[in-house]
Amino acid sequence: AAPVWSRLAKAQLGEGLLAPAIGSYLKADDPADHADVVRAAEAADAYDDLVPYLTMARTHVKEAQLDTTLIYAYAKAGKLGELEEFIAAPNVARIDDIGERCFDEGLFSAAKLLFASINNNAKLALCYVNLEQYREAVDAAQKANSVSTWKEVNRVCVRAGEFRLARVAGLQIIVHPDHLEELTQLYERAGQPDELIQLMEQGLGLDNAHSGIFTELGILYSKYVPTKLMEHIKIFHARMNAPKLMRACETALLWDEAVFLLKEDEQYDSAVKTMIAHPAAFGQDLFLDCVQKVRNAEIYYKSVAFYVEQQPLQLCRLLQVLTPNLDHSRVVHQVRKLENLPLVLPYLKDVQKANLTAVNDAVNELYVDDEDYESLRASIDDFDNFDHIALAQKVEKHELLEFRRIAAYIYKKNKRWTKSVQLSKADKMYKDSIDTCAASGDPAIAEDLLRFFVDVCDKECFCATLYTCYKIVKPDVALELAWRSNYVDFVMPYVIQYTRHLDDTLQELEKRTAPKEEPTEAEQAQAAANAMMYGDAGMMPGGPMMLTQGNGYADPNMGYADPSMGMGGGMPPMPPQNGMGMPPQQMGMGMAPQPGMY
Repeated sequence: AAPVWSRLAKAQLGEGLLAPAIGSYLKADDPADHADVVRAAEAADAYDDLVPYLTMARTHVKEAQLDTTLIYAYAKAGKLGELEEFIAAPNVARIDDIGERCFDEGLFSAAKLLFASINNNAKLALCYVNLEQYREAVDAAQKANSVSTWKEVNRVCVRAGEFRLARVAGLQIIVHPDHLEELTQLYERAGQPDELIQLMEQGLGLDNAHSGIFTELGILYSKYVPTKLMEHIKIFHARMNAPKLMRACETALLWDEAVFLLKEDEQYDSAVKTMIAHPAAFGQDLFLDCVQKVRNAEIYYKSVAFYVEQQPLQLCRLLQVLTPNLDHSRVVHQVRKLENLPLVLPYLKDVQKANLTAVNDAVNELYVDDEDYESLRASIDDFDNFDHIALAQKVEKHELLEFRRIAAYIYKKNKRWTKSVQLSKADKMYKDSIDTCAASGDPAIAEDLLRFFVDVCDKECFCATLYTCYKIVKPDVALELAWRSNYVDFVMPYVIQYTRHLDDTLQELEKRTAPKEEPTEAEQAQAAANAMMYGDAGMMPGGPMMLTQGNGYADPNMGYADPSMGMGGGMPPMPPQNGMGMPPQQMGMGMAPQPGMY
């Protein structure tokens, strides 16, 4: 009977009658045509009918393809219980391949059983994810420990709103720098920045936390919670990618944070430039700390311009800090151009000790504008490197008398005596004009000044001029002016002084030119004796020269003469001759006999 059923089943299968054909094969217990039956069942999607046939065929044939097809049929038929029992029993099916097929076709429940049987936790986690069994998916992902698995679990959990489980998965992802940016984009596209921030904050405490986590959290703060960014930077700036976070701060217009990062990264030039470009980020102490450490000297002068515009009252403080690094002449030119020179007067006073022309001119100009003539005079005396004539011309027509006196004083220092005297006379500062005239040493100026006092009928100043300028006043001029102006009484002190001086001079000349007095006989004798005694003593090595006879022997009767009696007792002293104290004939080793010597 079996062959009959087999032939019938084959005929029915050929006619497309799958269910009757399978029933006939079961009665015939014939697995010979199982390949045809499987193709026909797959074409008709009749897996429920195929399961009994494959079960029967498996009792006769031990093939991997047959077991694999049976598992697939269980999955397609939804017979998960039978599937679980089958895979638990010994079989030769290719479970991994059929699991992938089931997963691809959306048979996640069957795929879950298959992957669980072979401990493929990565695929198992994905099956749980698709079955919305998120907790189980996380457990499976932990066993799989694969970044791609964690990413998929995290993605589905975020989409499903399971943020706690998504955070568990996310903590396993953020420790890998290459996947951090993708994770950030996932949360931002899902509109969940707060959850992402919580995830990053939790990740800061991980043992394998890297700089990317700290940097990305800073970027998130800059976008969504800017109030937390500064504190975050202060605590973790050493562990961040500073340039990347700085770009985020610039994008978010968070200039305070950007400046702090630049300072901590030792980019002082950029920090100062940022504060100059964005005054909202300015901090006095921070700016002064950074500007001292910049490498580009041009930033100093940009800082000066910035302070003039934004912090004028603190400008002197800046200049004091930068004093060792500044070109003071350039600063003066810059501030003058900005029309704010009075702001820097304290700084100019501090650097005036360098005695620079630009600084001195600026200080003097400010003193003139402030009408501080005392300070101006002190500056002129202490620091002489300035344009004297320009300053004098500026103040010689000043409305205040003291400034016009300073102009005269400057002309005096520059030996422009005539101009100085003219200014003093114009202001009736006669004492100044008299002192200038005396300092000039010019008789013409003195004469002109005397004539001026005569013209203005100032007898006292006329007299004072004669006294102060005594050395350069010509007496004929003084006497003439006094006689013609009836100032005889006022010229009299000068005449008395001149007469005394003339008398002293004549006496001195007479003393110097008087002939010398002739010495007395006693003085002449004493001088001759001294010459003989001390002058001749130097002729012999051992003492006074001895007198000898013509034969070269000394005369025993010859002794030293009394100085008061001359030589030979009664012979008058002989005057020194030839500068040696002896006559020419006595020079040599012997002496010619003289009368009265024996």
